[in-house]
Amino acid sequence: MHRLPRLALALLPAVLGAALAFHFAMTLAYLTPLNPLKLRFYEPVVGYMQPFFVQNWHLFAPDPVRDTYALTVSCRLRQPDGTPAESAWVDVSTPFRRARQANRFSPADRMDRPQSSAIHSVFNRDETLMVLQKHRRDDDPDPAYDELLEQLGRAEGRQREEALTVLDRIASAHCDSLYGPGRTVEVRPRIVVLHFPRFSDRMRPDSDGELTYQLLDWAPYQRVAPLTTKGG
Repeated sequence: MHRLPRLALALLPAVLGAALAFHFAMTLAYLTPLNPLKLRFYEPVVGYMQPFFVQNWHLFAPDPVRDTYALTVSCRLRQPDGTPAESAWVDVSTPFRRARQANRFSPADRMDRPQSSAIHSVFNRDETLMVLQKHRRDDDPDPAYDELLEQLGRAEGRQREEALTVLDRIASAHCDSLYGPGRTVEVRPRIVVLHFPRFSDRMRPDSDGELTYQLLDWAPYQRVAPLTTKGG
């Protein structure tokens, strides 16, 4: 009776080591420069890494921060008479970021990371795809090259769809936290982008920068686990 738990405990380090080795191998494959092996396994590697494990080399040579993103949400609520009503826009990102700054060991970081990664996936183009598109020759088309471009384009499209699904689920959970479960019919995420003043205007506060908005489509409400930044 006791042999199975002991066997499981004995195998646990090996299982965890294999999982870590797999993760690091996928991360290495994702970050390596463009090469034939990377292109051969590009779709499964990207599918594993995005949107939650996205990384890049900018950590070692970062560009100056030029803007910041925030997720806002509007909820379409069912009224007592059955008619729908749209709520005002509510900031989802700022409370998580403030909670994370107040306590780096709180769950707020894990709550903020999915929306940040999803927003990154919505706005950013795949660098490998852009490089290949730049070097495509219209005067001498290569069917294999064009097929590769289509394959990468499909992978990028799936990545964006997954990111939009994550944002829709976050919006649904936030509407439940505001108005209670069962009242929301549809949700609409909106990404707010604040472009900081340029270097020539560096003495101005960040709030003087330019605000732009990326308005996403209404999406059906999805029942998800409640949002909370409290531990335990």
